[in-house]
Amino acid sequence: MDARITKQRLANMLSYDWLKIIAAIAVAVLFICVFFTTVSTRPGTHQVFTVFGYRELLAGEAAEGFTEDLKKNGVFSYDILETGQETFGTGQYADAAFTARRSVVQGTVMFTTTNRTDKDDPSATVINELLGGENCPMALDLDVYMDDCKNYLIRFFGEDWETGTLDKAEAEACFTARNSKDRRYRSEAKRAEGVLQEYDRLEQLRKDYIYVKALIDDGTLPYVDVADDKDVVHHKAFALGKLAGLRSYYYYTVTTTDEESKQETTITSSENVCLFFFRNDEDEGRSAKYVENDLRYEPLSYVRALVERFGA
Repeated sequence: MDARITKQRLANMLSYDWLKIIAAIAVAVLFICVFFTTVSTRPGTHQVFTVFGYRELLAGEAAEGFTEDLKKNGVFSYDILETGQETFGTGQYADAAFTARRSVVQGTVMFTTTNRTDKDDPSATVINELLGGENCPMALDLDVYMDDCKNYLIRFFGEDWETGTLDKAEAEACFTARNSKDRRYRSEAKRAEGVLQEYDRLEQLRKDYIYVKALIDDGTLPYVDVADDKDVVHHKAFALGKLAGLRSYYYYTVTTTDEESKQETTITSSENVCLFFFRNDEDEGRSAKYVENDLRYEPLSYVRALVERFGA
């Protein structure tokens, strides 16, 4: 038997070993990916806060990373696990992309405008074309929404909800009902930590509600009216024209022509920008005790952040 070590045999042996090493690395990487996918917490539908911009709106330099910064800085509650932002524009596939997102209940809030789409028809506006008529239920009714949030706060703080003490037992029961199967809280220590975070969520919601309600009452955040298919008018959006710095976040362009020189001038504006909340659950008008989507009031924290960041 010829057992001599030759260059050819040594080369063959090393090539086979390299193949084994590469195969072993591939198997290890695959195992790690599967392991972390299995044990990590995947965001649920309501645990992703996504901002959309519609039609003629353009995202400014402040839009990049804004929602992620809000998450990092604790503006959203601990149960918002992921944020995102997308501006659809007026391109060929913009409406198709928007429809696709909404078909899988993506999107939490949306910026649009009250800009006219027909100069001869005052009711023909971007928001009316988007939400008017049979499309009206796509956005939450803000009157009902604010009342729902107040009743939700009463559930945890009592009738004297503005200054009342948090009912910790009720808060813990709410946390358990929502997060009992969440992998983040498998240990007792993590569960106890989560309950404390739930206390903080509710305390912060109270502050944000009071803040936004005051802005509604003093006229800083006027409502935008939209009529449904029975011509019933609803408050469907917040007009953001009084936020002087909003142009750095979302804006549109306006082109004017000088009558004498016929020279065109293009400027940016956010005067007619407004914001509405998508209806992503069936909790509108429901008794606070039976609300299933506890995160439906996160947009109030977002609105407060908008005003504080772009209001001056």
